[in-house]
Amino acid sequence: MVEIRDLIKEYQIKFPKNIDQNKTVVIIEDQTDMRMIIAHHLGKLGFKTVKQFSHGLEAIEWLRNTEASISFTICDHEMPVMNGFDFLQEVKADMSLRRGPFAITIDNPNREKIMLATENGVDGVLVKPFTLKDIVPKLKQAFQVYHNPNNPELLYEAAKIAFASGDTGKAKAIYEGLSKVTEKAARPIVGLACIAIKEKKDSEAEALFAQAKERNPAYVHTFVERGTYYASKGDVAKAVDEFKTAIELSPLNPVRYEKAAELLFELKRYPEAIELLNIALVKELNFPSLHHHLSQGYYKIKDYKKAIKHIRSALNQEPENVAYLNQLGVSLKEINMFDDALKAYNSVIKLEPDNRAALYNKAVLLKAKGSMPEAIKLLEKVVTKMPDFKEAASKLEEFRSAKPEDKAS
Repeated sequence: MVEIRDLIKEYQIKFPKNIDQNKTVVIIEDQTDMRMIIAHHLGKLGFKTVKQFSHGLEAIEWLRNTEASISFTICDHEMPVMNGFDFLQEVKADMSLRRGPFAITIDNPNREKIMLATENGVDGVLVKPFTLKDIVPKLKQAFQVYHNPNNPELLYEAAKIAFASGDTGKAKAIYEGLSKVTEKAARPIVGLACIAIKEKKDSEAEALFAQAKERNPAYVHTFVERGTYYASKGDVAKAVDEFKTAIELSPLNPVRYEKAAELLFELKRYPEAIELLNIALVKELNFPSLHHHLSQGYYKIKDYKKAIKHIRSALNQEPENVAYLNQLGVSLKEINMFDDALKAYNSVIKLEPDNRAALYNKAVLLKAKGSMPEAIKLLEKVVTKMPDFKEAASKLEEFRSAKPEDKAS
């Protein structure tokens, strides 16, 4: 019977002897002081690049947009937004993300926490508080646990790298080997399904997803990837069902909501996206993009009162976001809160004096308030300064041609 070490040998997986200090170290810790202490220790040990994040979701967003090679990750167990175990599972399952050795930091460890760390596949455990002397042996231990000839994670990483580079043949061979070695694991079958989708073999992908579900009905990414697949086919009902199942299995992972919302937004299925995002609110989950997505969804379906609520929440995080401020102005105008809408537009214009949307919308608002001369005056200034702003020129002509009674202030 083929074993992990046989596959690792077959695909010539390399085993570095020492931790590469020129690669990037990732620190994920919500306590700023603790982050700074760890980064300071690592700097003293000679590590050149240390990236710091306050929660797992923040780190994932960076990983998706970097080509940096990861030396290892030190991640806190309990954090707001996204905890350490959810982060690790996401990085392991996502075909686009890379990882290295992973060490978890734990307060007040007990048998249950240690067992949970083991079950989640961490490579090392650091007990808080720790010193520079504690870090060195723990990182070496995590490095050795990860880089060993019996670790299937090395094969999963090799498969993901092959998949990303377009070598689907190699990726497929590795996943098939893993599926034989780990006969109850759904993860390699989902990998094969993703390859089938890339090769446009839809019926094969469907069968593989069914097989993955049969192997492990609780493996979240079966439903994530199948939901993504259905969304790409425009089958919204099936996609939403898959996303709901993924959320039920992992209700406190913000990535579940973000990915579903983004895909449904692309399909312009705003009510369905709102439905899923509201589950996060019920679960009292809060993450940076939640109110952004909800504000955009409600704005698109013209439920302006709810849009205003979530736009204001989004502005609490980004008070100078002119897109939010413009949408706030439009929403307030639509429910006849003209004075508040005017304040929103003026806030945009103060930040960006030439913001076309704010200037145009302010002119429309002034007309709605009965201040036609002021609206015309504003549009005349805009058109003079921006002669290519055709929409403003057309609106100016419309206002000038209005009946005399409409022009009265």
